[in-house]
Amino acid sequence: MRNDKQINQIWNRYNALRGYAVQSELPVALFLLKKTKDEFVTSPQKPTEQKAFKALQSIADKYGLLNPFKDPAVFYNEFMAMDSEEVDWELMLTSADPNETFYIPKVLIDEFSKHFGPDINMVLIAEAEKFVPHLMELINQNSKCQFFVTTMNAVSKIILEEMFVEYPNVVVQETSIYDYEFTAKKFDLILSVPIFGARERAEDNGDFICREYEMIAVENLLLHLNSSGRLVIVLPARITFAAGTVKDLREFVQGMYRLEEIAELPAGIFKSTAIKSYMFTITTGRTEDVMVKRYDADTRNVKKEGINQLVLSEDTFVMMDELIEMGDWNIDHIFAMVDEEWQRYQNSNLKREELGKVAEVFRGKAVSKKDPNGSIGVLNISNINVFDISYDDLDHIEEEERKVANYLLKDGDLLLPARGTAIRIAVFKEQKYPCIASSNIIVIRPNEKLLLSTYLKVFLDSPTGNKVLSGKQQGTIVNNISYKDLKTIEIPLLRLEEQQAVVDEYEQELELYLESIKNAEDRWQSVVTRLQDNLLKVK
Repeated sequence: MRNDKQINQIWNRYNALRGYAVQSELPVALFLLKKTKDEFVTSPQKPTEQKAFKALQSIADKYGLLNPFKDPAVFYNEFMAMDSEEVDWELMLTSADPNETFYIPKVLIDEFSKHFGPDINMVLIAEAEKFVPHLMELINQNSKCQFFVTTMNAVSKIILEEMFVEYPNVVVQETSIYDYEFTAKKFDLILSVPIFGARERAEDNGDFICREYEMIAVENLLLHLNSSGRLVIVLPARITFAAGTVKDLREFVQGMYRLEEIAELPAGIFKSTAIKSYMFTITTGRTEDVMVKRYDADTRNVKKEGINQLVLSEDTFVMMDELIEMGDWNIDHIFAMVDEEWQRYQNSNLKREELGKVAEVFRGKAVSKKDPNGSIGVLNISNINVFDISYDDLDHIEEEERKVANYLLKDGDLLLPARGTAIRIAVFKEQKYPCIASSNIIVIRPNEKLLLSTYLKVFLDSPTGNKVLSGKQQGTIVNNISYKDLKTIEIPLLRLEEQQAVVDEYEQELELYLESIKNAEDRWQSVVTRLQDNLLKVK
């Protein structure tokens, strides 16, 4: 187990080399330094500047590496300053800039470790450098297994081979899990955290259902499971809800393999990305029932303290026919299905109707150029409060009214953010000047003969309404709601007079609530002012 001193030494050595090599060359420079140092440790000859530099060039040629040291004197200074024992191969794989590199946290590798057992022999660790500095520990703990570790980087392959030169049970290969037939081997266990959020592959040769790298990885790795194999893979939230080819991939997985477990991971588990992620366990066989879990972090301040333990906050299961009916893997929806309040709502005799059939739903307009003196007001997410809208600080634009006629807001329009960390819903009140909503806002314009705006707000603000909305949220840290998806939510459609009764009581009680708060604030401010004034009076 490495201590802090060893870890600090690697960064100190990288820092010392920054002035002589560009950042991308730092691991190469350190690798060549160590190999040259090791050469003289086992040699009786005393190193000189000329001998050391010649040995460096020979080693670089041997490994097919470009020598980053142009000046022999500079190299010799670093060579003499370096202690051969201070750098180990695995730490060398860590990036010269840890803030910009994707590494798998220890807490997640511990979860991977739980999948090893007596029936596991052949193991694939994809893109192995992501597992450092815990890769050797993982392999040492499971020394009876045969490991096949991959990397797409030539330098990483060289360092990995040095790491495992005395490990007959480890094979290192430079290959890409995003290429069809990247290996002919089959495995009992595959562990992977593929590329997140990269652009789609430019070429489409028809080998895979999707063109996104992370989706390719799922399909490709599944092809390399043996008859009883298991894939444990971490993927971005998009796999759970996206339509098109991603939906086709979901159907392929749940139809051709056994989707065993979906586990939502805590926000911020990866330091280098804010993308919400899920861990999937997929085995050979047929999907029947799927375990669904939600993990929280063991600390509130994840950014500062990291995550040392995954805390299970919720778990349930969903059957194959329910997944088919849902059409996605939205775990908010799955948990809602087993919620007692949600079940009461679903089993009630309330008449329900799709929102798109009783209201017009559309996205606001994209605004590029603002004009503080413009004649048209623009509502943004920041203007939407819990109960109302802040009209005093609206943005403005100058535009011919006819060009924005389709976006002009009407009295009673319901507004909610299309994206954000919290959902706030407010009813628009007509102003003395025309207003539009920005593209970050969804506008719901109810058919007044069927649906009242404030009634709809009361429902959507309720716990049941929140669950209805959560089923359409796209599961990233910053939630997104498509206005097209919003049209499909079902709402309870009471008779108009019953809706009006709800609205009347809501507005009456809201007025009393706001007045009570104002009176309490006024009284508090009066007391504070009086006490402060008394402090200044001379007795």
